[in-house]
Amino acid sequence: MEIVGIGIDIVEVDRVKNTINKKKHALDRIFSEKEIKLSERGEFRFEELAGRFAVKEAIFKAIKTGWRRGVAFKDVVVLNEKSGAPYVNLEGRTAEIAKNLGVKNIFVSISHIKELAVGLVILTK
Repeated sequence: MEIVGIGIDIVEVDRVKNTINKKKHALDRIFSEKEIKLSERGEFRFEELAGRFAVKEAIFKAIKTGWRRGVAFKDVVVLNEKSGAPYVNLEGRTAEIAKNLGVKNIFVSISHIKELAVGLVILTK
């Protein structure tokens, strides 16, 4: 199994929270409906959203595009297995770029604390 790319990103949870609270359209621009989980009290889980955001940024680093070449946040959908383990589905231009790189597997890990969230991805052939 050959590594095609590695990406990591760290995000301040408050930065994501403030962006969403100030710009409601940001939530829909960045996350799919499937990615947005509410707590039992109907509140956003900002630590989880920040972790998903970090994975999206890490994917762009791993495919070596950054914010160039037509990639979009919504191209990267970060979901969870029943076990809670995260996984990623790629769509749109981001999926095309990954396919052209020969990506067959995406390994992802997310961790967060109250203040910070980190996302790590490894892409393999």
